[in-house]
Amino acid sequence: MKTLKYLLWTFLAAAFATACTDDPTYTPGAEEDPNTYGVYFPTQTSPTEVEVASTQTPEITYKVCRTRALEAISVPIVVSTSEEGIFELDDHIFFGPGETETEFTVSFPNAKKGVEYTCDIRIEDPHYIYVYGPKATSLSFSVIRADWVLVTSEDGTITKGKWRDDLISNIYSTTGSGFNPNPEVEVEIYERDDKPGLYRMKVYNAAFMTALSGSSNLSYQCRDLYTTIDATNPQKVYIPYQSTGLGLLTADGEIRIASNVSENFSMDESTSQYGTMEDGVITFPVQSIMLELEKQAGAFFYGNISGLLRIQMPGIKAPDYTVKLTKHEPENGVVDIDAEFVADAKVMKYALYEGVVDDGQASLYAQDLDAQRDKPETFDGSISATGTIKIEGLKTGKYTLVGCVYDDEKEGMKSYAFVSFGYVAPGEEKKIDLNWGLEKTNEYAGMGVSSENAARFYAYGSEIESLVFGIFRSDRFDSSLIDDMLKAQGDALSAEELANINDGYFSIMLTGLNGDTEYTFVMQVNNGYYTETMTAQYKTDGTFNPGLEYYLYEDFYENSQQPTVEELTGTTWNYYATNLMDDNAKRRKIGQVTMTLDPELSTESESVMRIKGLSGIEFWEGGDLLGTYIPQNSTYSGYTGALSLSANDNYSEGVYNGQTVYPAFLPSDNSGVYFGECMFIGAVADGYLYCIPSPRAQDLGGKSFTHLFTGSTYDLFSLMTEMMLVDPEKDLGGISETAQKNIAAMREKVMNGLQPRNFVELPEFAAQPALSQRERPLPLNAATGRFPVPAPAAKRAQAKFSTGAISSPAAGPEMTFTRIGKKVE
Repeated sequence: MKTLKYLLWTFLAAAFATACTDDPTYTPGAEEDPNTYGVYFPTQTSPTEVEVASTQTPEITYKVCRTRALEAISVPIVVSTSEEGIFELDDHIFFGPGETETEFTVSFPNAKKGVEYTCDIRIEDPHYIYVYGPKATSLSFSVIRADWVLVTSEDGTITKGKWRDDLISNIYSTTGSGFNPNPEVEVEIYERDDKPGLYRMKVYNAAFMTALSGSSNLSYQCRDLYTTIDATNPQKVYIPYQSTGLGLLTADGEIRIASNVSENFSMDESTSQYGTMEDGVITFPVQSIMLELEKQAGAFFYGNISGLLRIQMPGIKAPDYTVKLTKHEPENGVVDIDAEFVADAKVMKYALYEGVVDDGQASLYAQDLDAQRDKPETFDGSISATGTIKIEGLKTGKYTLVGCVYDDEKEGMKSYAFVSFGYVAPGEEKKIDLNWGLEKTNEYAGMGVSSENAARFYAYGSEIESLVFGIFRSDRFDSSLIDDMLKAQGDALSAEELANINDGYFSIMLTGLNGDTEYTFVMQVNNGYYTETMTAQYKTDGTFNPGLEYYLYEDFYENSQQPTVEELTGTTWNYYATNLMDDNAKRRKIGQVTMTLDPELSTESESVMRIKGLSGIEFWEGGDLLGTYIPQNSTYSGYTGALSLSANDNYSEGVYNGQTVYPAFLPSDNSGVYFGECMFIGAVADGYLYCIPSPRAQDLGGKSFTHLFTGSTYDLFSLMTEMMLVDPEKDLGGISETAQKNIAAMREKVMNGLQPRNFVELPEFAAQPALSQRERPLPLNAATGRFPVPAPAAKRAQAKFSTGAISSPAAGPEMTFTRIGKKVE
């Protein structure tokens, strides 16, 4: 299955191949003008599909650049439009002396509402362009004037509808807990006033991801785009081909969606799978929505596999027959199953089956039960309201409860529910059968993996259904936070790895540890009956390398141990950081950083330094950050550290790549790009300085600044985090070799919704704070990599172990997505 765009490109490629024959009449093209100005159209910040409301000014502005910028020039352009008299623009583009970039504005005051117009602008004179270069010398765009009106309920009191998704979970699964494959979110729905039935709504955003995962602590990218639905014909509703703006895996890019209809694909209309809109509810046939990944263009996956994709207009209530089943661990020969009813579910009749089944088999069981619902022996019981089903009197083993949900039994089953559980008969036990341990080994020293930076984890047993583990520095380990630590940072074994444990030969190397460091290994194991938490201590050999760690404010030395002003300014510091603009973002050596005392900004009681190099780019001029010395400074009374970093448009403005560029700071909530005193630098080891969010800004402004932003209002040049300065004489190195994904565990999240234009000036902090209780971040799982290895020779483990039963189900790891969708052939 191919899109029209794909087929067009195939045709053009074939035509081009045919044209490239050994033609004896071939004439070489003209040579490049050696004095060309190299004018080109860069990547635009303004859209090329322009939609303007009637209340907005009908115009759009685009950028144009040049590579040679000595004198002022006037560049002639050629304009082609779909209709004359619509577009108004100059016939030349003007550059001033020394300008490498300029803008031009196109207006379209005569555009009629609801009509799409196209415009193509080309630079053809070879004196101004590189004829054969890769840079674009033309720009095409479309415009339409349209108004969207908020859809409300009939009485105008309800302004939001609902979107129930059955798309994203069809292409991705997850290893985390709390995953909801069919999240329903409230959305504002807008309708084109000149085209009734054409709707748009923002679906795939942060609220959707929280509903999908049950967590707001996720790594993903989202542009918060409108999703358009064409219901102009209520019997032929379809989703036009479009991007959701949502990306879960960097390697895949954004997810695109489209109905499997002739409007989107080259196919006969009779085979199109349209949805319908009835009584304010839009639904679609099973497998009628196609999904495409941005970086696998042309390959499609089936969506709406369960047929649950649904859109409700505001004020419309579609019935919901959900019953949520939750199991408890067996106790005294009883297993409790909680049944939580939604309003429209009136009764759930259930039957018990031996063994564990998946969703597909449970669906078949439910259909068979419903087909025989009139026979009294069909069901084992029923429940008609939220409550608990108690199960007892069974043999020890695994079972599945399957329920058929009804409103009016005469109309048949409305939905089904199921849950698998383990049952333990009175007087019997079902302990977790798992032998495991941690072992030092130098078998893989040739690969750089040894007892100084790794541990072998081995385990074998039976009936293990889930295992989540992590290894944390013991000085940061808090046993009361085990559930939270494993939920946020835990590593869950796959089904294949669990099978290896149950077959008796699972063993992996855990890499990324630091030398001469004590760690606490913790895991939660479930055998289908019970969950247990197990821990062990493990200490590496070798030498501790401060450069391989992340640090918190609590790790800062006292002020008396911080470097002096002379030591700060007298050292050319090695600079390590994670630049999120790198293709493979990891902490690496960026360059060097120098500091000089600023005599104009400094006073007798306050030393202020200019700092060069932290942005990771070489400014043509300016671009310094300011650092105020903290020790013995009354402004920072109660705080520890070496320097308080700050940026502002007066002192930090610089010139880079022909643009005015600003260093500034980005908070963890991505709420804007801020000037002000936003980060602290402090000594954490001998010769090692580390950059952390300013605790003063947290206390007084409520913001946690985690990233150094460097960019203009158009472009982002660097985005630094996990910044570390190291005295070259004390630098142990090794940092550039550690691709530690957990050092910047949330690095992709920070790119979500970044708006470079949104510069915000922090207010001056005048008052001294009453120190607030800042939330301490959870420790990171130190095992940044793993690979399978043969099991160790049988011997007694030397680690100390402790176990403790947990009454609630085990917490899963941080929500991570795995692609499961199968391509349509």
